[in-house]
Amino acid sequence: MENAKRKVENGKRLEKIIHFPFSVFYFSFLHLCCLFIFSITVFTQNLPKEIRGYKVYQARISVKNKTEKAGARDKSEAFVKVGEPELVDVSLTGITFEISAEIDSIAQNGTIDFLTFDDFRVNGLQVDIEEYREPFELKKNRSSTLPQPIKIFVGAGQTLRGALKEVKESKDEWTVTGKLFVFGQFKKSFLKFKRVVPVEINLTIKNPLK
Repeated sequence: MENAKRKVENGKRLEKIIHFPFSVFYFSFLHLCCLFIFSITVFTQNLPKEIRGYKVYQARISVKNKTEKAGARDKSEAFVKVGEPELVDVSLTGITFEISAEIDSIAQNGTIDFLTFDDFRVNGLQVDIEEYREPFELKKNRSSTLPQPIKIFVGAGQTLRGALKEVKESKDEWTVTGKLFVFGQFKKSFLKFKRVVPVEINLTIKNPLK
C-alpha cells in the first residue's frame, strides 16, 4: 500500500518537473508577444491620427536617387526618384540647393496638396526646407514630376562646419535623412479621402560642391 502511495507521489512530482519548463516557456512566449504588441502600439502612437485635418495613412513608399540602378520592384504603393542637387545661391547667410523629384503612383489617383519636412539632415548637419506649396496631380501607373524643385537651405554656421568637414573627408556623396509628410486627396471609386502619408528618407545624393 505504501509502495503504491509512493509511486503515485513520485508520479505527481515527475509530472510537475515535466510540465514546469513548458509552463515557463508558455508564459515567457506570452510575455514576449505582449511586449511585441506594446512596441507596435507605441510606434504607431508616435504620430497623431490626424495632422492639419488629414488622416494619417501608413503607406509603403520606395525612395531612391535617379542614378541608382532600378532593381526588381517590390510591393510599394509608390516610387520616388530624387534628382541630383544643384547649387543655386551662395550668400552670407548660407547656401541653397534645389532638388527635383519624380513620383510613380502604383495604387491610386489623387492630388498632392503640399509637402512638409521634419528633421532633415545632410551628413548629420541639420538643414531647413520650406513647405512645398505647389499642388500636382498623381495618375495611377504614371510618372509625375514636381512642378518646381524643392529648396534646401544650409545656414552659414552649418556651412562652415560642413566645409571644414568636407576638406577633411572630401565625400563624393552626401547622406540625406529625415521624414517627409505628403498631404493629399486620394481617389477611391467616386470618393476622395484627405490623407497625410509619412515617408522616412534615407538616401545618398551626389555632392553638388564637387
